[in-house]
Amino acid sequence: MAGKNTMNSYERIMAALEGKRPDRIPVFPLVRDWAIRQAGFTVSEVIEDVEKLVYTHFFCFKKFGYDTVRDLSAIHAESEAMGCTLDIKEDGSPAIIDHAVKNYDEDLPKLKIPNPWTDGRLPIILEGIQRLKKMCAKQVPVIAYIQAPFRHASMLRGFEDLMRDLYKRPDRAKELLEITTLSQIYYGIACVHAGADIVQISDPSSSGDVVSLKVWEEFGLPYTKRVVDALKNMGVKITMHICGDTNDRLESLAVTGVDGLSLDHKVDFVYAKKVFGDRVCLIGNLNPTDTLVFKNADEVYEEARALISAIGPSNFILSSGCSIPAIAPPENIEAMVRAARGE
Repeated sequence: MAGKNTMNSYERIMAALEGKRPDRIPVFPLVRDWAIRQAGFTVSEVIEDVEKLVYTHFFCFKKFGYDTVRDLSAIHAESEAMGCTLDIKEDGSPAIIDHAVKNYDEDLPKLKIPNPWTDGRLPIILEGIQRLKKMCAKQVPVIAYIQAPFRHASMLRGFEDLMRDLYKRPDRAKELLEITTLSQIYYGIACVHAGADIVQISDPSSSGDVVSLKVWEEFGLPYTKRVVDALKNMGVKITMHICGDTNDRLESLAVTGVDGLSLDHKVDFVYAKKVFGDRVCLIGNLNPTDTLVFKNADEVYEEARALISAIGPSNFILSSGCSIPAIAPPENIEAMVRAARGE
């Protein structure tokens, strides 16, 4: 199909998410630290500077030719805006070092749903979405990143403490989840108003590598579904990314109502395609480290073409199974894009 493109990136991605057949397979690598490095910045520079944020997005999109621009700086931003303290490293992903909910009785009443337009780093992210929308409107889809309610709760409470709560104090954990669900609905709505065409919900805490299917279906699924339902009422597309092995919960992931599921390399995509049929667009799932860091460009190209042959041509977006490390060779991302283009 090389040289026969009849759609722009926006039309191509939307066709895939709507179950239609695009002119070619769309390609959407999960790049954050990698993209920042390609633009010549550090993570700490980009997440607090809207000019560098927007430049990084657009520079990498133009240079490498993939089909989206995606928020780079939102990791933990909602949790930070609600009282968590972050360690913002110079050149690495931010990490929470102090959680907002140490004691349910004392801290839950003090939790405030943040105003996305004024609190923490959220206004920087929203301004970045607004600027990208002006630059890319109806040509390239703008993707906003939000945490799933369960992920957000695990950041506010601390993952290990929340896991204990699920068994010892499930009612208190659900009180927190009610708050995080409202937080993510409000923040997601703000992202849509700012111009996001797609909202990507991130929920590594619901991976099969981390929690059981029963825990996911009680503490993850119903709250995520409420966020999805609220945002889809605004006409936006919703995708969801979950790390790790989710082969045992594919059917329930579809119940969330998302348009697309971004799944890790541990998931058998041929099996996932049989489970989902035409209900959900699959997004993935090249191994971000073993393939995109350590293999050469020819090997990346052949692996990507094999995945396209097995899963395409509709309801599929070629991507990495998870975030691509900053050290991945640029030529490997180029090979991934060429494979999607059929060049």
